[in-house]
Amino acid sequence: MPLGIWLCAPALADEHGLPPLIEGLTRSLVTQAVTAFTTRGNTVAVTGPDAARIAAVADTVGDRRVLCVDPETVTVGGHRDRVGGGARTPEPGSVDLLLAAELPAPWIDADGQPYTTWARWLAPGGVLVVATRSPAGAGRFADHTGAVVTAATNAGLSYLQHIIAVLAHVQGDRLLVSSPPASVTLPAEAVHADAHTDLLVFHTDFGGAA
Repeated sequence: MPLGIWLCAPALADEHGLPPLIEGLTRSLVTQAVTAFTTRGNTVAVTGPDAARIAAVADTVGDRRVLCVDPETVTVGGHRDRVGGGARTPEPGSVDLLLAAELPAPWIDADGQPYTTWARWLAPGGVLVVATRSPAGAGRFADHTGAVVTAATNAGLSYLQHIIAVLAHVQGDRLLVSSPPASVTLPAEAVHADAHTDLLVFHTDFGGAA
């Protein structure tokens, strides 16, 4: 599958005075995803932790219908907290772009949820973009790409692209990654500093209402 690279470091003008999004996402990443995979008049749905604020950022692109989806509609057993008021469940076949924040790690049950539900929401030609991380924060390396791809393709979606969203600023040929304070001791099993988020992009030709 083709590999893409997006530069999504937080811009001071965009972030100033605003609460940060969930770790692994920036406002630049969200707006680039909406701009790249939708056009005017399309419907965008956002789900996962911090969905309300992510949806608010997506809405700044303009001329799109943006829905904040309550994770409880696709989660069993209380694995995720409820997103606040205004959350809605999309109608089958009504969503052109579903942006799913599977952070810090994806949750997939034995029946393929939530991916089977997400696939039903997509309109013909609709796109699912899953934001995840490898590694998932501090700790041993964990590559979630295979599990996400398997769940999405089993739900009937086609794997379209893997995009590396670079969250660090770039200077020449170097990534400017902030170092932890000297007083902070990293665990022995820690890997490298978090500098990117993985965006796994899937597509459906037929739509969930078909």
